[in-house]
Amino acid sequence: MKVFSIYVTILITMLSMSAFGQNENNKVMTSFVPKSKAYDIYYPKSFSLKEDDEGIVNITDPTSELNITISSYTQNQELNDEELINQLSGFLKDQFKKEIKRENWNSYKTKFDVLVESKISDENANWVWWGIVSKKQQVIISINKETPISTEDTNLLHFMINNMIINN
Repeated sequence: MKVFSIYVTILITMLSMSAFGQNENNKVMTSFVPKSKAYDIYYPKSFSLKEDDEGIVNITDPTSELNITISSYTQNQELNDEELINQLSGFLKDQFKKEIKRENWNSYKTKFDVLVESKISDENANWVWWGIVSKKQQVIISINKETPISTEDTNLLHFMINNMIINN
């Protein structure tokens, strides 16, 4: 088992090096599985991670102040991209009083059944939201920070999402 763990660490390090280029921006990634065991996600080891009693995970970069929030839910039925977009748009409207139009959402074909993305901003922060469905499991991920979200920030999240495993 220890050999397997070392192998996975080496593999993740190699993947992160190829994903971020070989410079000072290299990030050593580590795996995290929440108490619910709903997913397994890799995140930069230098970031701080906290899981609250409700299973909401916050991963923060103390340097750039990028905040990543992950929550997961088991659904009674599978959702398609339009249903997930409507659900997330309603949530964002309730929480942030922001009307997110359908054309502001992108839907992607990936290894997951559904992956949608939208960017929103207000005077206090900038966000990118992802909604993911795999069978009846739903994972919502957002990144936010006060300053503009960089390409490096979104590339990091794309890497994390592409390598995430959702347990059904």
